[in-house]
This record gives sequence, structure tokens and C-alpha cells, in this order.
Amino acid sequence: MSVSTTQRWILALIVAFALALGPHASPAQGTFRRVDVDATGQLRIVRSNADVIRPAADSDQVGVEQVALSADRRLVGWVALHPNCCTTYPIPLTLVLLRSDGRRTVISNGLPIWQWAFAADGRSVVLRQAPVHGAAPTFYERRDVRTGRVLATAQSDTPAPGALPTWVPRALRIRAPVTPPSNKPMER
Repeated sequence: MSVSTTQRWILALIVAFALALGPHASPAQGTFRRVDVDATGQLRIVRSNADVIRPAADSDQVGVEQVALSADRRLVGWVALHPNCCTTYPIPLTLVLLRSDGRRTVISNGLPIWQWAFAADGRSVVLRQAPVHGAAPTFYERRDVRTGRVLATAQSDTPAPGALPTWVPRALRIRAPVTPPSNKPMER
């Protein structure tokens, strides 16, 4: 084969490959319109084209909460609730991020995730974590949305926002202390 024939074959293969991938390879996967939890406790994600996604729960997951949509609408996130031996309620142990291309990032380090938010840069999330009970420091992590890699950490023994790096209160809008739920029954 001549060089020009080889080049044509390569070009034809590239075009055929691109066409075969079709919308799956397109960077314009669309965006998400809405994310919520329906009356049955099932996560419901609505794409911009009105397609509805209902992600399956993890093996021991018993619920979801803290659902959020990123500012650019290309990511949705939620916290998965898991049973805990030592409380009467499930605890938020896993943050799941779903990108518009269908890829997931799962973030968990064993500590409950009491609060989380997308950072203003759109490339990271900020988490507030603390043990379920007892006097212990609060831990903050900034993580990459694509890999889950830890980008920055902070720890605080006080709820004062001034004692934290600026990326924490900016993302989490910290105003006053937010404590984990108590294991005590509610008074009536």
C-alpha cells in the first residue's frame, strides 16, 4: 500500500470508531436537571433530556440524604446511609458522585460524613466528618471529584469558623456548630 492509501485507511478507521462510539464518547453528555429523593426513599436523578436515573443502592445501604447538584449541572452527589451497630439510626458513611458521563466517584474513610458540598471551583468537594459520639475533633477534607483523592485536610477542636482554612467555610457555609445526632431518644 502507498502512504496515501495507508493514511486513508487510518482515517477511515478513526472515523468509523468515532461513529461507533456515537453519543457515548461525546463530551456533551448533557447535564442533570434535578436530583431528589422520592416518597419511597429512592434516589431520583433527572437528566436535561428528561431521562430518569435511579441508581441501585450499595449492598448494605439503607438510605440516602444530602443530595446535591453541582453549579455546572454535570455532577450530582449524595450520601449513602449505612446501618451502625451502636446507634438506633443509620449513619452517613459514603459520598457518591455521579458525573454526566455515567462515571462514579465513591468517597469514604470510615468516619461519618455529617456535611458536604461542592466547592466553588467545581473540581472538588468539601466534607465535614466526626465520630458518631463523644468529644472529638471535627475533620475536614477537600477531595477531587474525579478521583476522590485528598487535596487538603483540616482539623478543629472548636466550631469557630475563623480557626479553619478559608476553603472550609466557603464551601460549607459554617455559621454555628452542627453536632452529630444524639443516640438519646427524643423527649416528647
